[in-house]
Amino acid sequence: MSERRQVVIRELVRGTYEDPRVVARYVDIGLWPAEEILVLEYFPDGSRVLDVGCGAGRTSIPLAEQGFEVVGIDLSQTMVTVARQQAELAGVEIDFQTMDATDLQFPPASFDVVLFSYNGVELLPGRTGKIRALEEFGRVLKEEGIFLFTSHSPFALNQYAPYRLANFVKFLTGRLLRLPIKERELGERFIDDEGEEVKYLQILPPSVLMRMLGECGFEMALFNTRQRIEKGQKYGWRGIFEDGERFYVARKK
Repeated sequence: MSERRQVVIRELVRGTYEDPRVVARYVDIGLWPAEEILVLEYFPDGSRVLDVGCGAGRTSIPLAEQGFEVVGIDLSQTMVTVARQQAELAGVEIDFQTMDATDLQFPPASFDVVLFSYNGVELLPGRTGKIRALEEFGRVLKEEGIFLFTSHSPFALNQYAPYRLANFVKFLTGRLLRLPIKERELGERFIDDEGEEVKYLQILPPSVLMRMLGECGFEMALFNTRQRIEKGQKYGWRGIFEDGERFYVARKK
């Protein structure tokens, strides 16, 4: 992906989350049950945690309340401003900064854990942007540090399956006929509807994301669906088609 295209997509995403109407949807605070389970299992006591795409502080604040040292970053200055206000109301100290996940302004080995919640990885521009971010996460993590994130799955049988299929057909047709469409990579989707919050995302198969993790120096510690984690179930083939988020816990080699 060209540098210019990455910049355009990044600004499209930033613009979405600078909108006060969108920010207002992200003021709820609290970890999901699946997140609570994985934090308990994989976050060492006293960890220094980098919360990427922290939004208005949904995950940063409860992590700080549990005693973790938290640094929260987001591409949106508006989100960061609201997160600071919410942290002050909650009585916790968190270092919130406006920052791009593909260009982290931290020295190497600064964190024990990197968290990228709520499918934020899908908003990074193309595979190039995702690889850059993974490389940055690996750089700022200490040896054997933990990276936890979530994504959707293109194979989930839910209400959005027809849209994903239509988008896949559009992508293939555009590639074969060389049509001038915005979607240039597998899984990309641009949404022009004013009623839609997300204007760009790229949903990749979990196997592709795992391969990218391996290429960037990570090894998988856990992969499971949100539903199965919360029910205490192991991952099985039926999980391929389940609705909801997929959780990845990777360890820096």
